[in-house]
Amino acid sequence: MSKYHANIVTSYPNPDTDGVACSIAMANLLSSQKEEWIPVVLGSIGDETSFVLKHLGLTPPDSDAFLSGTEKITLVDTHHKAQLPPDFPFDKVVSIVDHHPNGNEDLFSNATIVNEKVGAAASLVAQMHFERKRIDKPILALLGFAILSNTLNFSAPSTTEFDRNMFNEIIGIVPISDDLIDEMLEQRSLVLKRDMYTALCSDFKVFDTKSGEVGISQIEAYNLEALIDIPQTIAALQCIAAEKQLTFCLFNGADIKSKRSIVLGVNDESKKLLCSIFQLEQYEEPQIFDRILLRKTDFIPQLNMEMI
Repeated sequence: MSKYHANIVTSYPNPDTDGVACSIAMANLLSSQKEEWIPVVLGSIGDETSFVLKHLGLTPPDSDAFLSGTEKITLVDTHHKAQLPPDFPFDKVVSIVDHHPNGNEDLFSNATIVNEKVGAAASLVAQMHFERKRIDKPILALLGFAILSNTLNFSAPSTTEFDRNMFNEIIGIVPISDDLIDEMLEQRSLVLKRDMYTALCSDFKVFDTKSGEVGISQIEAYNLEALIDIPQTIAALQCIAAEKQLTFCLFNGADIKSKRSIVLGVNDESKKLLCSIFQLEQYEEPQIFDRILLRKTDFIPQLNMEMI
């Protein structure tokens, strides 16, 4: 039976470590004031996030709450309509902490919005904790892991000096060993041991762009190039595109070991779109880039320009 919570902090469905960490940390910060806030996960959490929470002895957020009965919502790591459930109560959102461009700010008329171009939303939440002198070591460690996760250990193109500074401030209080960082990042490869459909759905987002709705599945894994099966990936991506009735459906795979990316298009329209995004003369399968690509830095900004 679902539980009722008056005030919740949540992110998009099936959030990554950044989204979960920010939900927990913001609830912790807000509850230190006059009201009680509860972190809530819509859907499920991944292996990496479970590993971090278990290591820190933190309880996973409630995943069984009625949004309709909630009075106030703080939204973290997103403010995009296409990434939230169709019946999401946008009018109940009172604050947002995000780091993604091109959100639907007009839907959140009652919200105070913090949206900065940094590598991890956890960096922004960490700054809030420091500014309010809220020093909770497990929570700070959680935010540190989230910064590492979302910046791919500072190798992602979205990484900023702000992220590095916040992480350094955190580990000055609660150290995080290199071995533990490697172990956390290796958890991402576990998703590839499941069927590819489940793997692709684990981090699939739909974006409203000038080209129409574009679905992008993103997998960030250690030694991805050696583990991935390209035909299976394309077949699974085709199933997702059909289910969601998407003309444009893409895959972006970031290999943390090689620091390269594998990009795929589900059909001719998607391949043409990829050529426009990256100014390619022709599409190759798989399309390999000698750098790590991310949706928020390498796809979405270009998709919101007139291209096709």
